[in-house]
Amino acid sequence: MKKILQLTFAMAGLLFLSFTQQVYAQTSGGFGIRGGVNYNSSGQYFKDAGLAWGSPMDNVGFNLGMFGKVNLGPIFLRPELNYTQVRSEVNSEVFKTQLLDAPLLLGVNVLGPIISVFAGPAMHYYIQDELRPFEFDKWNAGYQFGIGLNFGNLGIDLRYQRVLNGQTIVIDDVFTGNGDFAFQNLMLGLSIKF
Repeated sequence: MKKILQLTFAMAGLLFLSFTQQVYAQTSGGFGIRGGVNYNSSGQYFKDAGLAWGSPMDNVGFNLGMFGKVNLGPIFLRPELNYTQVRSEVNSEVFKTQLLDAPLLLGVNVLGPIISVFAGPAMHYYIQDELRPFEFDKWNAGYQFGIGLNFGNLGIDLRYQRVLNGQTIVIDDVFTGNGDFAFQNLMLGLSIKF
């Protein structure tokens, strides 16, 4: 019985080491590709929640891109370049916006190599914006923050992105749905590191 117990612990230890090595692959430095879906909000949370309930796909877009990752001890630097398509519903009409996002994320592994949190600035270049048919400044700045899960070369992350320029936020306007807010995205992504 003692030998069976020792053998069981030895096998569990080997499985744990194998899993740890696979998880470490996503947390080590390198480069990869990423993609996912994003849900766009104008910042009018209660109004947007009602619209999402009635027509959940109207504000869903996607993003595709590539990333690099540099480990700096317990923290990491992750620059990205992503193509993002955002959909916005205004008065029952859907408008598309296409842009390039370039976030520079600084992260830390929270629970070993499996869970990480990250945040950083993001630059945006608007390729096309059906919401603004007139001339506008195509460069904009924003920020992102989120949490990631890493399993071998595969990573899953959930992040929030907001555009900064031209923002005036009054807390009453957030809850009443008044005011002028820029893009805010909730993004669910999948990444593969090479």
